[in-house]
Amino acid sequence: MNLRRFRALARDWEALADTDPLFGVLSDPTKYGGRWETEEFFESGRAHVQKLMRTLDDLRVSFDRGTCLDFGCGVGRLTRPLSEHFAQTVGVDVAPSMIDRARRYGGPGGSCDFVVNRDPDLRQFQPATFDVVHSCLVLQHVPPEIALRYIGEFFRVCKPGGLVVFQLPAQTRTEAAISMAHALPDSACAAGIAIANPPIALGSSEYATLRIVLTNHSPVLWRHDIPAGRHICLANHWRHEDGTTAIQDDGRAWLPCAVAPGESVEVDLRVQAPAAAGNYELEVDLVQEHVCWFAAKGSKTARVAVAVDGPRRSAPAADRHPEAALEPLRVTSGDGAGWRPVIRRVLRRFRGGTPTFEMHTVPRPEVETAISSGGGTLLHAVDDNAAGARWLSYTYVCRHPSLPPAKGS
Repeated sequence: MNLRRFRALARDWEALADTDPLFGVLSDPTKYGGRWETEEFFESGRAHVQKLMRTLDDLRVSFDRGTCLDFGCGVGRLTRPLSEHFAQTVGVDVAPSMIDRARRYGGPGGSCDFVVNRDPDLRQFQPATFDVVHSCLVLQHVPPEIALRYIGEFFRVCKPGGLVVFQLPAQTRTEAAISMAHALPDSACAAGIAIANPPIALGSSEYATLRIVLTNHSPVLWRHDIPAGRHICLANHWRHEDGTTAIQDDGRAWLPCAVAPGESVEVDLRVQAPAAAGNYELEVDLVQEHVCWFAAKGSKTARVAVAVDGPRRSAPAADRHPEAALEPLRVTSGDGAGWRPVIRRVLRRFRGGTPTFEMHTVPRPEVETAISSGGGTLLHAVDDNAAGARWLSYTYVCRHPSLPPAKGS
């Protein structure tokens, strides 16, 4: 095993804990830069655990509710709701800063304990310690050789007759396969697009917000929540007077809600005029991202002539640099703990480190071999979609045998 690589990975998670801990635990792209609301973040954990318990109940998988280990607990997003189902729950994580935050968030009734584990194993726990071992959205960020070793450790620390439940992606899906799975039928690409406030003239690089009345002329429901980045957007192009393309992609606006056949909805679309003065045509269309423009399937676009003149106008700072608008890291007063993240960030700069997410897959046959080698029995492999559309992911539900095999058998 490459221990140097493991230590580097541990430093990355510590760095994520310093800079954006909630995003480091649950990497929703819309929440990057400290945009997670704490209650919303922990509510997502409660929803996960509720779903897990329903799944185990539906599969008729029983387990004792004594002790539970939540491996890769982060700040305790899943540990806290898990503790509502067990007498004692322990969360373990490689990053001390994550554990510090988890302890501050705490758990109901003091039934949570949080410990740091800086080793590529679980040696600090005695064999047969836990009734249930759980892990989700963790092993996928660990190199496969270490992930497989941890799986073996799960069974070592699980009590006889206990349950081991962990999530791990098995393979990646191609972009073409994802698009095929989520592409709208051609019949869905029939839109009515009207610009309620068409601009007549704009300055060079000037921004304007268009109010678009959008009507679904197709027989297909337009969902606003199509997964895997295949959502439907309003978007625009700029064309020269001769019809050639000046700017292919400019503004984007998601559908605010699902739009049923025959329904209309108003959507604001922010556009930016070309930098060069001249006469242009502003064209507005719908696009299913990574699939097709509606016009390519015969849908009509909205077009308006716009004269662009005047000096180049600077975009607002938040438009030029979205990250500049993010709330900076706060340094709290008190016992000095608030300064530790700042110190770590300085040290990380000397180490040369921008933290990154590694993403790994382990083929299902290799996982099943690791389960068997650890002395476990695979009960179910549930296709969970936990890692996102690009990955085929499973939640493996396993049983630790109640009794060791008889000698000589």
